Amino acid sequence: MSKLSKQNQLSSRSKRWRERGQSMVELALILPLFLGLVLAIMEIGRAWATKQSLTLAAREGVRVLALPYGAGLTFSTEGQKQDAALKTVSSYLANSGVVVTADTEITVVRQLPMGDQILDTNDDKIEENYTNGVRGDRIGIRIRHKFDTALPIILTMFSSNQSGQSGVNMGASCYLEHE
Repeated sequence: MSKLSKQNQLSSRSKRWRERGQSMVELALILPLFLGLVLAIMEIGRAWATKQSLTLAAREGVRVLALPYGAGLTFSTEGQKQDAALKTVSSYLANSGVVVTADTEITVVRQLPMGDQILDTNDDKIEENYTNGVRGDRIGIRIRHKFDTALPIILTMFSSNQSGQSGVNMGASCYLEHE
């Protein structure tokens, strides 16, 4: 074998090793970004599903809350009806996979128009745990939930604000007219 062909073999072998090393460096640079993107997409999907569950649970609870009560009906008092609505919301959340913790607030509310006598304006008053609801009142369910995720902790690594929160505050509310 000639000296020139031996040098060609050695140079092609070292070229393959250099290319393999280059590929490993590229993988080391791209893999964390790719995995971060995949995990972020999964967390956003989980958050979206949780938000949908909160909204649907509030709707189910307010349907119970809007039912009439009195003698001969399913609920004899407003308190029984409100308790049933809160249990409906908790049950719906549990069945949809949302963990109801001590941080989760489920409240029955009544929306009252104030100075301008128009609902859904900035001056409306929200009365929590109301009593003596009458037909025509705008009643509802408000849910506040802390969605547990590590995403805020990860994002604080790249910012100057080091709050270290481990979750995202979410909420949903739904209103109907009292029957």
